Amino acid sequence: MNLPLLLRAAGSVARGRIRVVFTHRSNALAVAAGALLQIALVNAVWRSAYASAPAAPDRPLDSLLLYVTVAGLHAWLTSESVVMYMQVRVSQGTFVFDLLRPVGYLTQMAAQQAGFIGATLVLLLPALPFAVVLGTLRPPESAAVAALYGVSLLLGLTVHTLLSLLIGLSGFWTIKTDSANLLYRVISQFLAGTFAPLSMFPGGLRAVAELLPFQCTTYIPVEVYTAEAVDRSSLRAVGLQVCWAFLLAVAVYVVWRRAAKKVVVQGG
Repeated sequence: MNLPLLLRAAGSVARGRIRVVFTHRSNALAVAAGALLQIALVNAVWRSAYASAPAAPDRPLDSLLLYVTVAGLHAWLTSESVVMYMQVRVSQGTFVFDLLRPVGYLTQMAAQQAGFIGATLVLLLPALPFAVVLGTLRPPESAAVAALYGVSLLLGLTVHTLLSLLIGLSGFWTIKTDSANLLYRVISQFLAGTFAPLSMFPGGLRAVAELLPFQCTTYIPVEVYTAEAVDRSSLRAVGLQVCWAFLLAVAVYVVWRRAAKKVVVQGG
């Protein structure tokens, strides 16, 4: 495997996706505005809930507002996925041209997702001051926490990418993946802990959320971000992200091998 060639090709695909996103910048800005509005509304709801609470909740309000603000930014980072891109190319048959490129199909699709995230990061930077005003955003407590958060964030984005690839690959059998993608987005946002930490979920629902990989995309990275220090629980949480990333990578590889067998090229 020519690793330098692979990296250059994947980088070219990612940069191409970034250019496409910025070509449709009005849509990207609308998504950004929606993310900031969500942060403001969720903060308002929790402020009201705490103000009317008969007893002091276990988690301080400022800690919770920091959590939902950072979680809202995470939801923005994962608001776009490669699923629809894969669906269109599979349904139209144009994905066969992807097979001719000097880089594997899965690598290309992962690079497309990286392009989505890269474009969102560019838009995220000027939005941070608004997030500070609308929420209670502040830096991590220490350099160690910030470093572990960086690792956890990358793992969370990896899990999101792998889940997106799994849904996109299902298009080789179903052709249309809209319903699966919509279901994923609704369920994952809630069970990922976008609107509230999983620690505040009722027992049964929390148990279900902790059995699924969605927590790796938002809840775990944000809990690491809001922690006062790096401890065993945060390290175990990051270890769980590594385990899910490995399991999902294996699942994506297996599904792709089966999907590839459905590809028929006229003339052999």
